[in-house]
Amino acid sequence: MIDIFIDTNILVYALDKQSVFYYKASGLLTNENNNLFITTKNISEYFCVCTKMNLNRDTIFNFYKDFRKNCTLLFPNDISIKKFETLITKYNPKGNRIFDFEIISVMLASNIRKIATFNKTDFINISEIELINI
Repeated sequence: MIDIFIDTNILVYALDKQSVFYYKASGLLTNENNNLFITTKNISEYFCVCTKMNLNRDTIFNFYKDFRKNCTLLFPNDISIKKFETLITKYNPKGNRIFDFEIISVMLASNIRKIATFNKTDFINISEIELINI
């Protein structure tokens, strides 16, 4: 099994059958060789993005219930806060990019190093993690 953290965009694209990324995102979520992880931040981002897209509320929630069955939910803790402080000091992110570093800190506190995302620029040049090819 490969431990993989799932970025929010994977979830959104796996829901949106019109997306050019739908099949890759869906395949990643259903691949039995992947041990998947998300954070509470991803869940709130997922609902934020999907409701802004005016998707059907039942569709959004049903998909959420499905992917939650296959993902381990990670929570912030004292270790992740210390990692967050270290990352913020090292990389000096600005604006919304700080949320990405919050996610990374929770990953690292849980010994997860690999992240799946279609927004590779959000995580590029961060030596503590590894972007996986989708």
